Amino acid sequence: MPGEFNPALLLLARQYRRRSQSNVAKAAGLTQGHYSRVENGLVVDGPSRDVVERLAEVLSFPPEFFYQEDGLAGLPLSIHPMNRRKASIGDGVLRQAHAELNIRLIHLRRYLRAIDLHPELPCPLIDVDEGDGPQEVARTIRRAWSIPDGPIENLTDYCERAGIVVALCEFDAPIDGVTMTVRDLPPCIFLNSKVPADRMRASLAHELGHIIMHRIPTDSIEDEANAFAAELLVPERIFRRSVIGQRISLEWLARQKAYWRVSMAFLLYRLGALGILTRHQSEYLWKKISALGWRTREPHETDIAPEKPTVFPGVVRYHSEQLGYGVDELRMLLNAEPAELLRLYGRDLGKQRLYAIK
Repeated sequence: MPGEFNPALLLLARQYRRRSQSNVAKAAGLTQGHYSRVENGLVVDGPSRDVVERLAEVLSFPPEFFYQEDGLAGLPLSIHPMNRRKASIGDGVLRQAHAELNIRLIHLRRYLRAIDLHPELPCPLIDVDEGDGPQEVARTIRRAWSIPDGPIENLTDYCERAGIVVALCEFDAPIDGVTMTVRDLPPCIFLNSKVPADRMRASLAHELGHIIMHRIPTDSIEDEANAFAAELLVPERIFRRSVIGQRISLEWLARQKAYWRVSMAFLLYRLGALGILTRHQSEYLWKKISALGWRTREPHETDIAPEKPTVFPGVVRYHSEQLGYGVDELRMLLNAEPAELLRLYGRDLGKQRLYAIK
């Protein structure tokens, strides 16, 4: 096994499996003290090959995984939770999600060795204050990307054309979307595929706001990203014009959801934020939505079709279908067990190789 043992990857693997030091140490036949020294890089010349192989077996990673040179990306500037504050996400769940994101970045780094991505659209960094606020920044992006007036048909496509990698994950954590930016990779947005498509689009717009506007965390970045997403997806000028002479009802919100491709809740928030509805009107509609249980899940008949990323799935398929990578080659390339590859990338691995991995 080439290179030096990387203790940070042992920590990463343990958190990914959501296991404690004592649990892993006992399963690998080590004392917790010895394991702790290994994980903290305090063993002179690193752990023996035998120890690494035992730890690898316990954690279901190839031994080679722990000899990679990859550094770890810290927690992103923002983790966009499902209708709750980040502080309410359990530490263990958050650590597991953070570990999965780092593993995905390691895989992406290796996948992109064979492919050059050439963005068609700009992805500028625009200071919120210099850009006259998040709403104006969103208008600037619509102009820079030549987005026609009205709803954005496929925001994922625009993001990918701007060089952003969009990937779908099945997070167990209550997280809708996460932005990861590291020096040697394009900006990455990971979206939770378990949520409805309208909410996924809102999360994508929110995370795009972070990529465009934010490099340093502040108390206002979430509000700024929300304002950016609202103006990007439902521009104020056009939306105000469409509301003139309309009676705002749940039926109207459902029709507008189909047009704008955002949730009824998103539109209702937008109406309130723009002062189009009075507080009394807004409260009345929110009470009706709550009574119908639509805060948790809007009616299935109003669902929109999910947007599907094409760039990263295409990179995965390229290795399997064009370069002819089978199970053994993918295991060596990514230093991941076949079952893990199936869980993370599923059908993108290619039909024949998918059956082989099972």
